[in-house]
Amino acid sequence: MNPLASPRLAAVTFAALFAAVVVPSVQAAAATDAPRPWPPDQFLPVTEARIAALPTTEQPAWRAYWEISQKRRALLPAFDSEDHSPTTPSSGPPVPSTYSQGLKLNAPAAWYASEEARLVADHVVHWQVATGGWVKTGDYSRDPGPKDEHHDAWSVGTFDNDSTIYELRFLARVFSAGGDGERARAWRDSFHRGLDYVFDSQYPNGGFPQIYPLVGGYHDAVTFNDDALTHIIDLLRDINLRRAEFAFVPEPDAAEAGRRVERALQCILTAQLHGPDGHRTVWGQQHDALTLQPCAARNFEPVSECSSESARLVQFLMGLPQPTPAIIAAIEDAMRWFPARAIHGMTWNRNDDHGSGLVPKAGAPDLWARFYEIGTGRPIFGDRDRTIHYVFGELSHERRLGYAWYRTDPGAVFPAYQEWKRRLATQK
Repeated sequence: MNPLASPRLAAVTFAALFAAVVVPSVQAAAATDAPRPWPPDQFLPVTEARIAALPTTEQPAWRAYWEISQKRRALLPAFDSEDHSPTTPSSGPPVPSTYSQGLKLNAPAAWYASEEARLVADHVVHWQVATGGWVKTGDYSRDPGPKDEHHDAWSVGTFDNDSTIYELRFLARVFSAGGDGERARAWRDSFHRGLDYVFDSQYPNGGFPQIYPLVGGYHDAVTFNDDALTHIIDLLRDINLRRAEFAFVPEPDAAEAGRRVERALQCILTAQLHGPDGHRTVWGQQHDALTLQPCAARNFEPVSECSSESARLVQFLMGLPQPTPAIIAAIEDAMRWFPARAIHGMTWNRNDDHGSGLVPKAGAPDLWARFYEIGTGRPIFGDRDRTIHYVFGELSHERRLGYAWYRTDPGAVFPAYQEWKRRLATQK
């Protein structure tokens, strides 16, 4: 019997293994595995030199991409592209994440025709960057001012933390809710500039960078973190299907959106990792733009197999209405990974300052570490000095409290998988 056929059976089966193997391995790690620095070149930017080293048949598309990115970058004033994030462990409070404010995507349909919504749409238009995208620090209760001009890498446009995608959805809803004249034309034109930005940002292999135009560093990597890529695909698929708020999109653009969806799906399949035995497993948080190999991101995010990002990718693939044989195989392969990495009967205490952070609790929801070491399957943790740890409690106070090192949300793949299998059986 396949243990995936019953999540409860899978949990019981792995619980015995966990008691005998996983807990001792955590204790052994504390005794034998010292923190280690990142190996060199854990992420590489897209460069002309790297493009020139690609197979000859791949170079023309990548050169064209590079040229368009450089032209968009030239639309901006000079900016500092260096990464100035902290590089030393800290005992201070966690550094908060940044999100734009003021967009409503779950309001009643009638609200998008209100003057309140239209004022927000006016502000969205004015916050749009010259490149066509949006930043992740927008305040849509007002227009941008001089204090909002940071002239850094994040100022050029990004998909991070739902940026650009949510602005495009909002503009489409307000424009489709009615209205004409100059204001409505500004909303529509802003939407089309943004859609062109999305089209131009897509890599020849179907992936998308975190920031566009390209600024280097880990920002050039294909980004699965925070659902960046799947949110882009969702938008393009809705445009392709001409769903209600996107009925105004010209047919050629809608058709192009569909082609972009297919390329992005192929990127997901190609990027799926392989275990030591050669079988496919899951995905990293970010993957190199040119090779699609897993890469590091922020200073505390090492190369790894990532549980939460992979769970959301699998759920996304299971939501596709007519999965191809390749997509079905990718899902089945990934679903073998989750029960093998689950931690049973434990809760996580992020205040633990020297141990594993795991506390026994009967009946607790299964946990997964955020990052697993590729090849060994062991949980790993990172700090701001680019060190990799096997013991959670070794991390600085700021990183222990400021990151979700263990999560329960990957457990949602099991009921979703059961429903997907039932739905798939009805399609045969």
